[in-house]
Amino acid sequence: MLPRIDIGSVKHVILVMSGKGGVGKSFISASIALALKELGLSVGILDADVHGPSIPWLLGIENTFMGATVDGKIVPVEVSGIAVASFELMLEKRDEPIAWRGPLKTRALMEVLAKTSWGPRDFIVVDMPPGTGDEHLTIIHVLRPWIRGSILVLTPGKLVEHIVAKARKFLAEAGVDLLGAVLNMAFFQCPTCGSIHRLYGEYSPRNLEILAEIPVKPGLSRAINDGKLIDYLYSEDRELMAAFVVMCRSIVNKIQKNSSKKG
Repeated sequence: MLPRIDIGSVKHVILVMSGKGGVGKSFISASIALALKELGLSVGILDADVHGPSIPWLLGIENTFMGATVDGKIVPVEVSGIAVASFELMLEKRDEPIAWRGPLKTRALMEVLAKTSWGPRDFIVVDMPPGTGDEHLTIIHVLRPWIRGSILVLTPGKLVEHIVAKARKFLAEAGVDLLGAVLNMAFFQCPTCGSIHRLYGEYSPRNLEILAEIPVKPGLSRAINDGKLIDYLYSEDRELMAAFVVMCRSIVNKIQKNSSKKG
């Protein structure tokens, strides 16, 4: 049985999950963190993907390193007022793969979870690895007192329905509230005529609240590829930023209502 840990003055943890890779989960995780900060909250991001960490690259901090205190605590990298902890920020050679088996990944995650010095934070957004495996079980077990729910990231199309069903069942069995889902790459809006094109088809999941539909935007794709997501949301696309803020305000309200019911 894994021991519980203490993450200090952190109030709430939100898990961002997907049943499969390639749906833009890290982009959504980073955007949620930025939107929570826009609401005046103190925020951190834990990039829990051991094999394919993306958060540092999205935020343009891939060439930096996390620090350490004299008593062995890990100091996250601060970017735009958000604390970021990632395995990527501990590697000297960023192109070297981390080829670890389950038990070693579990120990490494426990080490990072136990030793990261977040300081006082209203929210930690955990960018979970794709799927449902060792890392998910470890994080849910040790962070359970702080976890307020999970957000699923998905893309349109029939292909993902059974994958989403598996993720929802996993969360239910793990006792984690499902706060809703974000439908990424939901549509493309023609910049000339304004018509909406559902490139990947329609998707209306049953009994699953869609918190936001995120469109396909060439400028957004370039910003993600160039590690300039922060500049894009703050400067180039305030409309998209506003959509994330509205979504996060709804999430915060939902967490507060759930907490009052349980209290």
